[in-house]
Order: sequence, then structure tokens, then C-alpha cells
Amino acid sequence: MSWFEIQRWDFIVDNVALEYSRKFDMVDIEDLTQVLWMWFSEHPNKLKEWEAKGDKDAKNLLYRSLRNQALDYCQKWKAKSVGYDVSDVYYYNNEIVEALLTPVLRSEFNVAHKLNLGRVGRPSAPSEGGNLMAMMVEIDYVYWKLGKDDRRILFMRHAEAMDFKEIANLLALGSEDAARMRHKRAVNRLIRKLGGFRPFPDYDYPDKEEEEED
Repeated sequence: MSWFEIQRWDFIVDNVALEYSRKFDMVDIEDLTQVLWMWFSEHPNKLKEWEAKGDKDAKNLLYRSLRNQALDYCQKWKAKSVGYDVSDVYYYNNEIVEALLTPVLRSEFNVAHKLNLGRVGRPSAPSEGGNLMAMMVEIDYVYWKLGKDDRRILFMRHAEAMDFKEIANLLALGSEDAARMRHKRAVNRLIRKLGGFRPFPDYDYPDKEEEEED
């Protein structure tokens, strides 16, 4: 794949490299930029298929994959720099964050040891309760870094236990689905501020000519 074919996406590479070099100040932005450009040489079929969808879809898909590539590289480099194993990094997910938001937004930090997060029949062990307490403190800290609209919908849903129909009516969103989507985006923004989702394996699409031969 030639530079002429991919240079049109240089603004995405530059934006993602700048974004993650600010989050991980131990990472050299030039090294990160090079890693991001490598994605294009490793995923020619995927890029071709995305570009066929149109510039808007291709741009969104590229941002997603390049941010994933950047996070994976930065987490590994941070682990190497600080001196821990990258497998020790904890990644929040929607289920955990939504479960913890209710006690966090109600200031019920003393219930950490009583929470049952997917454990059948019993609450967390005391040591796990301590970990949950730390997670609740972290979520509370990051919550206040969100925008006003995000904080509002999260508070309505988790502190006041409002359903999406009530939220849609109060915020004039038009439908329950619109309220549900607004809430999902707020949770996702919270998770990104907590460090981001776990990087996903990102493989290229198989070559169509090879598939036809098989």
C-alpha cells in the first residue's frame, strides 16, 4: 500500500497520536505516530472495504481502530516504563460502571463489601470490597470531569432510579431509545476517562481472491 493511497487519512493519525501522547506522557509522539501508520500496512483489505462505505463511515471506523491501536501500544509502553506487567491493568466495562454508579451517586461508599457484581448468592469478600471501594472513588472522581449533560442523565438514571421514558420526557429527547442512547454515550465517555475499554484484537479482513479460490 503506497503513501499516496493513505495520506488522505493523515489528520486522523495526527489527532489520535496527539490525543494519546497527552494521556500517556511517557510515550514519544513520533513513535506512536509510526505505530499508527503501521496499522494501514497491516490492514489493507479492511481499509479498502471501509473506504468503499464512504468517507464518513471510513473516518469513524478508522478513529475506532487507531484509538484501539494507540491504547494497546501506550498501555504496554507505560507498563514497561513504570515496571509492571500489562496483564495487571484493569479495564472497566459498562456492566461494572453502571452497577457502581448507583452507590457512588448516592454517596453510599460504605456498601462496597455488600455489592454482588455477577456473583451468585453472595456478596464480595472483604478484600474484594476494598477493591470495589477504590473503584467507586475513582468513578466518583471521573464523574465530576464529565460535562453537565452527561452528569445529569447519569444522575437521573442511577441516583434517582428513573426509567428511560421518564428521562426522555424530562429532557425532551423525544423517545426512550434516544434517552437510552444518550445514557450509553455518557457511560462510554466515563469509561474512556477511566482509561478506556480493553483493546480488542484487530485483524485484517481476509483477501477476497483467496476466499474465492478456497
